[in-house]
Amino acid sequence: MKQVFLALAGVSLALSLASCAESTGSDDGTGGIGMTGAAGSVGSGGGTGAAGTTGTAGATGAAGTTGTATGAAGATGAAGTTGIGGSPVTGVAGSGGQTAGSGGKAGGAGGGAGTGAAGHAGTTGSAGTTGIAGTGGKGGTGTGTAGTAGGGKGGTGTGAAGATGAAGTTGAAGTTGAAGSQGNLPPGVTALFPPPGGTGICPDPPLRITFSGVPTLGSSGKIQVFNSSGTVVASVDMSATTVNDTIGGTAFILLRPVYVEGDSAVIYLKTKALSYGQTYYVNVDSGAIKPPSGTLSITGSTAWRFTTVSAAPSSLSALSVALDGSGQFCTVQGATDALPNNNTAASTITIKTGMYHEIMEVKSKSNVTLQGQDRAGTVILGTNNNTQQGTNASTSNRSLLGFSNTNGLVIDNLTIHNLTPQGGSQAEALTLQNCDKCTVSNANIESLQDTLLWSGRIYATNSYIAGNVDYVWGTGVAYFNQCEIHTVGRSGVLVQSRNAASAYGYVFVDSKLTADAAATNNMLARIDVSAYPGSHVAYINCQMTNIAAAGWTATGGTPTSALRYWEYQSTDASGNALDVSGRMYGTQISASQAAMMRDPTVVLNGWQP
Repeated sequence: MKQVFLALAGVSLALSLASCAESTGSDDGTGGIGMTGAAGSVGSGGGTGAAGTTGTAGATGAAGTTGTATGAAGATGAAGTTGIGGSPVTGVAGSGGQTAGSGGKAGGAGGGAGTGAAGHAGTTGSAGTTGIAGTGGKGGTGTGTAGTAGGGKGGTGTGAAGATGAAGTTGAAGTTGAAGSQGNLPPGVTALFPPPGGTGICPDPPLRITFSGVPTLGSSGKIQVFNSSGTVVASVDMSATTVNDTIGGTAFILLRPVYVEGDSAVIYLKTKALSYGQTYYVNVDSGAIKPPSGTLSITGSTAWRFTTVSAAPSSLSALSVALDGSGQFCTVQGATDALPNNNTAASTITIKTGMYHEIMEVKSKSNVTLQGQDRAGTVILGTNNNTQQGTNASTSNRSLLGFSNTNGLVIDNLTIHNLTPQGGSQAEALTLQNCDKCTVSNANIESLQDTLLWSGRIYATNSYIAGNVDYVWGTGVAYFNQCEIHTVGRSGVLVQSRNAASAYGYVFVDSKLTADAAATNNMLARIDVSAYPGSHVAYINCQMTNIAAAGWTATGGTPTSALRYWEYQSTDASGNALDVSGRMYGTQISASQAAMMRDPTVVLNGWQP
């Protein structure tokens, strides 16, 4: 999947192979007034008048694209014919225009001494057609009123009231009409998000300006957000290469958060820059964002103005994130920030398809599920690495997505991609520290150096991990079931397990080790035995491609028997047994030992995922 992401950055990246550390439309159109039906003729005596049929409901305009145009008025519904005699019965309303067609008048006087015949119920007036709705315009409901019926009066006495006319049939429901598009946009702009005049907007919206073609990013000017009092609450300076922000309680240095995504420019604001129930407006300096032709400038307090949703969700058990504003939040970090500190109540955060340009940090919040809508289409991506964080760099602030001091975390059906280039130093895509009983499934996790930093008890299944330098590492125990570990760009080392001598480390079962053409002779693992003499890595019934004959490597002295580099029945991509005679330091374990490694409860100290 290709996307264009442009971000100016002035951060110099250097390789380090050190140890791993989201317009309200106008109102609906009004239906016209129905004509009055002519009076019915005098009923003759006797039988029941036939029921008038119900007029057909007008077609409802269909909901269309967002806009400010007012819908045209609906046509007037025709009046029902006059019933003879009978008492009134109202036909069931069909869904249609807002204005109801008027019913027929009362029936005329009855005949001689005989009993007047029941008047026919007037037919229901046709409902007026609905005007064109604005954003999410709704069709009006028009009720055709049945004609009233009078009891015929006799010559010398009062004729008995005619029998009640049968009710008219229900009019057919109309279809929904199309809404208008966003109006009064700057030249060359086809859409803005949040939409001008929008209400109920998520409290964390990335700003999006969509053009008729691909824009470019300027190197001067600002994009600013003001509150209703005219105070700047968020600002992005296009002349800056980096910005500082505090995310999840941790200080970060970020690359300027402005991106080109297709025909749109996307601007991310600082975390928690906006509040609930507030009105804001946006100004864009000329030159800050460059349209395909001409210039863009948005000024004043009315051109791009919106209001956030009034309050945070009352229930946190199920939250949704969507870039188009259809969820409660527009960023994944915004949704996790809504959870209280030290949270233990289960919360599922559903993330809709889209490209989420975020660096995330979540601390001490347990039993959280991040559920992507589409594995390849729900993507959290960005650039972060050790060099970018400068003198304050550490394993706690150089990852793209980090969870710490948590348990019961589930990450499922999405992609996490750290875009740090080759040579850009340690750059974890997913850091899980002190993460107990945590699960990663159906995920793509990509970086180059140090892709995964995991400690705790972690289970991964049916996932794709890509990198090239010690890209699976940490101090905990992790079980990988049917995963693909893919080396990219250059030869490298897959695993560095810093587990204690008394614990298991990284175990791969029924998994595939693959590589692109540039990555040959890769090593299964490496470790400094002087610091971690009991390092444990095991490959059980795994397919291996482009693994060096020696397989394993160690530094810091001569390994002892405490070192546990284990392998069992490794094969090539075709399923043929590998020649492992050239392995260094590794042990071909027995079937009984392999059976133990296959059991997650053994590896994960009693936990069955």
